[in-house]
Amino acid sequence: MGHPALGRFLTPDWSAKPEPVPYVQLNEPQSLNLYSYVRNNPLSRTDPNGHYECHGSRQQCDAIRNALTAVRQAYANLKAGTSGKKLLGKVLSFYGDENRRNGVEINFDNADARAVGQTSTANGITTISFGARGLDEFGAAGKGESVAHEGTHGVDQRRQGVPRTFWQFYDTEYHAFQGESAVDKGLGVRSESDGDRPVWAPGMTPEQRTLNIRRNAYSSAQVDCEGGGCQE
Repeated sequence: MGHPALGRFLTPDWSAKPEPVPYVQLNEPQSLNLYSYVRNNPLSRTDPNGHYECHGSRQQCDAIRNALTAVRQAYANLKAGTSGKKLLGKVLSFYGDENRRNGVEINFDNADARAVGQTSTANGITTISFGARGLDEFGAAGKGESVAHEGTHGVDQRRQGVPRTFWQFYDTEYHAFQGESAVDKGLGVRSESDGDRPVWAPGMTPEQRTLNIRRNAYSSAQVDCEGGGCQE
């Protein structure tokens, strides 16, 4: 049995008082390994204290910060236990806080300045790329939709791998538009980023919402597969 005074503290010889060790439980040695993902048990644990890195200008990184604030507000407003709240919870855990490495990197691409977003995962790193001005045209809800959309892709890719076939792309796009819908429902606003096929709007029927999500997912999967990007 460990000494009850130790708890979650380690005391160096020169310290006048115990100093806390963040995220550590001394009876679980794996918790001391800051490079292991959720103590090597990602099937039963999440990583609510993960962090993302933003590589962009102050204005660009402010847009990501504001987008995640909108997602958090939507999450707070949704009812506990609903599928939308669960999905946004996964997205927020995926991103975590800013500027601490957790394998999520956000970049801005000047080559396609208006690109809304693209996500890829390889060797444990998930890279989300936006055009240099890709989020400028949106308000808080639209920015939140876009960041939730790409974050949902990141969650799926870490769980299932990068999609290869058309229907794998369709499934992950369907989930991503569900993430958008949850943001809009939580904020109580019509979708900003989906044109004449909003995935949520005040007064919209569940049937119309599902139909628009399906249509948008199908169209996006077709774009994902352009140029031979899909396996048969």
